Amino acid sequence: MVLSFSGRKIYGIVYHAFIVYRKRFLNVVPKKPALVSRNIGWMLGLLPAVSASVKVDEERENKTNLISEADVLYNEHSYTKLRSLLLPYKTEDNAEILWRLARATYEVAKLSSSPIEQKELDFEAYGYVEGALLIDPENFAAHKWMFILLDKKASYEGLKERISQSFVVKKHIERACELNPKDATSFHLLGYWCFSVAELPWLQRQIASTLFATPPVSSYEEALQYFLRAEEVEPNFYSMNLLMLGKTYLRLNNKEKAIAYLTRARDYAIASSEDLEAKHEAVKLLNSIR
Repeated sequence: MVLSFSGRKIYGIVYHAFIVYRKRFLNVVPKKPALVSRNIGWMLGLLPAVSASVKVDEERENKTNLISEADVLYNEHSYTKLRSLLLPYKTEDNAEILWRLARATYEVAKLSSSPIEQKELDFEAYGYVEGALLIDPENFAAHKWMFILLDKKASYEGLKERISQSFVVKKHIERACELNPKDATSFHLLGYWCFSVAELPWLQRQIASTLFATPPVSSYEEALQYFLRAEEVEPNFYSMNLLMLGKTYLRLNNKEKAIAYLTRARDYAIASSEDLEAKHEAVKLLNSIR
C-alpha cells in the first residue's frame, strides 16, 4: 500500500516526532547536551524543506480553486467578472490560467460596442493564448482557443492574411481534437472551418487561387462528418452545432434531416446569446423551406 501525505501533514508528523524525541532523549541522557543538540539540530534542519513543501501545496491548491471559480463564472456567462478575476495572474507561468484569461477577454470583446476596443481586446486575448501554448504546447484547450483567436486576429488584417492563416488555424483545431477526442466543441469548430471553406464565395476562391498554389479546400460532406462527431461525443451539447447540422443537410439537399436538426435548434433551451441567435436563424430557415 502506498501512502501519500500533504506538506501540512508531513510538517505535523515531523513536529510531533521532534517533541516526543526531545522528551524521551532529554529524560534518558540528560548529561549529553552536545549529543542532544546535534540530534535536535538534525530534526530542525528538516523544517525549512517541510515548510517549502507546505508552501508549494498551498499555492497549488490556490490555483486549483482559482480555476474552479473561473469555470463557474464562465458557465454563468459572467465574463467581465471572470476577466477581472484572472487579470492579476496574467504573468503567471500557467497555461490553464492563461487560456482561460484569453477566453474571458475574447468574450468581453464581444460585449463591447466600440470596434476599437473590440480589436484591442481581441489582440490582447491572442497574446494570452500564445503565451499558454509556449508554456504547454500539448494543451488541447490552448490549441482550441488559438484556432479561434488566430482567425479573429487575421480577420482584422485583411482577406489575404485570413486565407494565409487558415492553414495554421486548421492545424490548431485538428491538434485540439487529437489531444482530447472527448471534447465536442473542438469537433464542432473543425466542422465549422470545413463548412466556411466550402461556403467561400466564387470571388474569394479566385483570390485564394491567385495568392496560393494550394488554397484551402473542404466540402459540406467533410463538415457534416465533424458536426456529427461532435454530437456523438456529447449529444445536444450546443445549439449552434444543431443549427450547423441543419444548414449542412440543407446544402446537401437532405430536407428531412435538415428540418429535424433545425427544429431541435429552434426548441433548444435558451441560456446564452448564441442560443438565441441559433433559434432565430433556425426559425428563419424552417420558414423558408416549408
